[in-house]
Amino acid sequence: MLKTLLKIRFAAYLAGFTGASRQKKRQSGGKTALFLLLMVYCFGAFVMMFYSFFSQMAGPFYEAGLAWLYFAFFGLTAFALMFIGSVFTAKAQLFEARDNELLLSMPIRPRDILGSRMAALMLMNLLFELLVAIPALAAWFGSAPLGASGLASFVVLVLALPFLAMAATSLVAWLVSLLTARVRNKSLMTMLFSLLFLGAYFYFFSKINQYIAQLISNGALIAGRLGAIAPIYWLGDAVANGNFVSLLYLVLLCAAAFALLYYLLSRSFIHILTTKRGFAKIRYQEKALRVSSPTAALLRRELVRLGSSPTFMLNAGLGLVFIVCAAVALVVVRSRIALTLFRFGVSGGAVAVVAALGACLLSGMVLFTAPSVSLEGKTLWILRSLPVETYELLRAKLRMSFRLLAPCMLLFSAAAIWAARPDPLSAVGLLLVPLLFSALSGNLGLIENLRHPNLDWINEAQPIKQSASVILTMLLNWALALLPGVAYFLLGDRLPAGVFLAIYAVLLLILWALTDRWLKTKGVRILETLG
Repeated sequence: MLKTLLKIRFAAYLAGFTGASRQKKRQSGGKTALFLLLMVYCFGAFVMMFYSFFSQMAGPFYEAGLAWLYFAFFGLTAFALMFIGSVFTAKAQLFEARDNELLLSMPIRPRDILGSRMAALMLMNLLFELLVAIPALAAWFGSAPLGASGLASFVVLVLALPFLAMAATSLVAWLVSLLTARVRNKSLMTMLFSLLFLGAYFYFFSKINQYIAQLISNGALIAGRLGAIAPIYWLGDAVANGNFVSLLYLVLLCAAAFALLYYLLSRSFIHILTTKRGFAKIRYQEKALRVSSPTAALLRRELVRLGSSPTFMLNAGLGLVFIVCAAVALVVVRSRIALTLFRFGVSGGAVAVVAALGACLLSGMVLFTAPSVSLEGKTLWILRSLPVETYELLRAKLRMSFRLLAPCMLLFSAAAIWAARPDPLSAVGLLLVPLLFSALSGNLGLIENLRHPNLDWINEAQPIKQSASVILTMLLNWALALLPGVAYFLLGDRLPAGVFLAIYAVLLLILWALTDRWLKTKGVRILETLG
C-alpha cells in the first residue's frame, strides 16, 4: 500500500511541475515542454543567485585554511532554505490534507499515509537543497581543489541533510498545528507566523553583502565559535578533509532525528488528525437578520474563502504587503530612493514612469484570481448550481481581488505623487495606471485559471503554488509592466512622461475590455462545462 500511495503522491508532484491536471488524460507536448523550460529557468536563476553568494567566500576561505567552515556554511544555508521552504507546506500536507478522512477510513496503516506524505516533502526538500548544493560545489571548484573522498562525502551529505530538515520541519509543523488548534482564526495566526519567517528571510538577504564581508574578515573567530558545535564541525570536516568518521556521525544524526520523529508521529497520527479541539463558547445574542443581494453574498463568500486559507492569503496576497511597504518607504526614505534613481540616470518625469511601472510589477504579484476556480475543487458543482448567472460567479472573484488591491494601489500612488511631485498629467497617469493594471491582472488570472484548471488537487498548495495558471499569470503581468518600460527608455526624451502614462492607461483599458469580453463569453462557457 505504501508503494501505491507513493505513486499517487509523486504523480501529483509531476503534474504540478508540468502544469498538467490529473483530470486530463493527455497533456499537450508543447505545453509540457514550455512549462518544464520555465521550471528550468527558475531553477537556474536561483542557482546563479547562490553561486554569486558562495563564489565570494570560496577563495578567501581556502586561502585562510578554513575550507571546513565554507562547507559548514553550505550545510547551514541548505538546511535553512529547506526549513523555510517547506515548514508551512508540511503543516498543510501532513496534518490538514483534504483526503485525511478518506484515507483513514481505508485499511491503510497510518504510518504508510504519513510515510508517503513525508516522502513527497523529502523530494521538495531535495530540490531546495540542490539550489544551494550545485552552486556551492561549482564555486569551490572554481577557486580550490577537492579530493575524491571530499566529493563523495559531499554527495552523501546532500542525500542525508533532507532527513534532518524533514525532522525539523515536521516537528515545527506539528507544534504550530497544536498552537493554532485552539485559536479561532487559525488562518490569521498561520499568516503571522509565515510573515515573521519571511521578514527574517528578507532582512537577512538585505544584509547579505555585509554578512559576507564579516565572514571573510572574521573567519578565524567565527570558525572558533562554530567549531565548538560538533554537528556543524562534522559537516565541514567530512567534506573539506574527507573525514569519513565525521561523515558517519552526521549521517547517523540525520537518520536518528528523522526515525525518532517518524516513530512519534506515526504512533499518534490518528489521534492528531481526529482530535477535535473545542473553542471558547460564545454567548448567543439575538440580532436582526440582514438580507443581502446575490452579488454581495458571492463577494462575501470569496472573502471568507480567502480568510479561511493561510496558504491562499500568503502566496496570493503577499504582494499587498510589498505594496504597502513600498508606499511607506517612498515617504520615509524618499531622499535615499531619489539618489538611487539618479545614479541610474532616472530623473525628472521619468521618476513618475518608474513609480507607475514599479506599482504594476508589485501588482503582478497579487494573484487572487489565478487559482480561484481551481480552489473550488470537487465542490464546483455547488457553485454552479446557485440561481445566479454564471458570469456573476466569475465577477465575484474579480471584485474580491480588485477590492483588496485597489486601496493598496491608491496608497502607493499617493505616496509616489508626494515623493516625485510630477506634473498634473503624470500625476493623473500615476493614479490611473496602477488601478487599470490591477483590474487587467485580475482578468488575466481568471482567464489563465479557466484555461488551465486543476480541480482534483489533494492539497490546496498545489493549485496555489504549483499550477500553470499562477505562473503564466505572473509572467504575463510582468511582461505587461516591463515591455512598455523598455519602450519608454528606448525613446528617451522624445515622449513626455505624462503622455506615455496616458497612452499606457488607454492600452490597459483596451486590454481590460477585451479580456472582460472573453470572460463574459468564452469564460462563461468554459465554467459551465467544468466539473
